[in-house]
Amino acid sequence: MTSRERMKKTLNHEEPDRVPIDFGQDLYNGINDAAYGNLLRHLQIKDAGETKIYDLMQRLAMVDERVSERFRVDTRYIFSNPNETFVIPIEECGSFEDEWGVYRKRVGYYCENVRAPLAGKSKKEIIHHKFPNPSEKSRFRGLQERAQKMFETTSYALSAGQAATLFYFSSELTGYDEFMLDLALNTTRIEVLVEKVLEWMIEFTSCYLEEVGEYVETWWIGDDWGMQSGPIMNPSTFRKIFKPRYKKLIDAVKSKTSAKICLHTCGATYWILRDLADVGVDVVHPMQPTAAGNEDPDKLKRDYGDTFVFYSNIANTTILPHGTPEEVRNEVRRKIKSLAPGGGYIFSGGYNIQADVPPENIVALFDTAFESGKYPISID
Repeated sequence: MTSRERMKKTLNHEEPDRVPIDFGQDLYNGINDAAYGNLLRHLQIKDAGETKIYDLMQRLAMVDERVSERFRVDTRYIFSNPNETFVIPIEECGSFEDEWGVYRKRVGYYCENVRAPLAGKSKKEIIHHKFPNPSEKSRFRGLQERAQKMFETTSYALSAGQAATLFYFSSELTGYDEFMLDLALNTTRIEVLVEKVLEWMIEFTSCYLEEVGEYVETWWIGDDWGMQSGPIMNPSTFRKIFKPRYKKLIDAVKSKTSAKICLHTCGATYWILRDLADVGVDVVHPMQPTAAGNEDPDKLKRDYGDTFVFYSNIANTTILPHGTPEEVRNEVRRKIKSLAPGGGYIFSGGYNIQADVPPENIVALFDTAFESGKYPISID
């Protein structure tokens, strides 16, 4: 069975020959460049050249094809291009200002938002603030040819999508603290901003999907709707401000492609699953098992296994960085045993593999997924 066939069956809640594997291909299942360098040394790949970074904020590394083949990765991602009308000025320390006017300061392994362009701006100023051009042609130049070539010359399951959507994008523009205060005190201002971001996203998405929509199996969107202990905001606020706009965005995507909608959301997400089903989400990632409501994979499968495809559910903040390889193997087997029967489970390392994850644990992670993920699932 090819990777594409394997993914199609999984997305349709059918059992393929084995659980499909994703790693290092997108903005949610990648690897920090420090961890990647350690992994290359462990695998004794010495001629990979200088590591290329495809996400400056998270420091995500472009993974060498030999690593993808070593871990039997079934996916490949079709990225949009950078906006050629804006050259990101990267400082020597790694800090930079992006095309939205957000200044990100290098802090440890990451670049954090320290200056937001709409901080303190009035509703009127937000309305008249000029966003980057979502349909700038350089963003999409050559994507159709690239996607078609990969579709016709490989058997990988192709994917594409957006780095972030309504909540994350909007809060980055005002600054997180200010945005959260306004959710409680000044929702009119916030709704103006979120609506403006929605319009930008729909235009960008439409242009992107015109080029790749017929070739991709999955389309990613992302927002973090949970803390470790519960919802990141009052659920009624989500349902009033964000849920109807999510529906508009997802409807726009589904008008251009038959791809399944994958939503990345860190933190406690069990509370929002019914809402996500209402707006058309097909796949949820990563169902972080250390967050409230996500701890029991059997309950997740029992309650929502017919509604969603589950992506990962691996403990990537505890066992993956701090456990032994054997503890990692046990974690993988447990999740496959609970979530894979009947199809509807895609394996990855959870959210992007962080700098402190030992390479031995990464190898144990993906080798065990391949060895134990064969159907029919038989794990004691």
